Amino acid sequence: MKIASIVLASILFFAGSVLTYSQSFAQETCGEASTLYKLKINISKNKPDSVKHNGKDARELHVCNGDKVEWKIVGSGKKYWVDFLNAAPFTGDRKKNSNENGKILVVINGDTRPEGYKYDIGLIGGGVMDPRIVIGN
Repeated sequence: MKIASIVLASILFFAGSVLTYSQSFAQETCGEASTLYKLKINISKNKPDSVKHNGKDARELHVCNGDKVEWKIVGSGKKYWVDFLNAAPFTGDRKKNSNENGKILVVINGDTRPEGYKYDIGLIGGGVMDPRIVIGN
């Protein structure tokens, strides 16, 4: 009887872990269609204050290979950059500067890694913030 209780408890723990994992990484479920993530950067006191997608915090953004990520500063014409510290989840230079329209656009094409890809968003002559992108399966 004691072994049956231990087995049942283990099964319940495993099932709960799987459900929690699935819910917390629901955005990572990748299909055939790609998504365009339009990130809005808010500035306060000459530094990036927040980065949002559809009004929600995007300091940790879960994407899939083939998705596009676009950054744009809200309410300012300031020049800025994104710099992926160790490796970039896209081809080309790991540091991108804003274009004449105030945007940066990349197509995600990287390895899946649990820790994701840390990067900096920085204003020319101002401060920096450090979000990350996680690529799902």
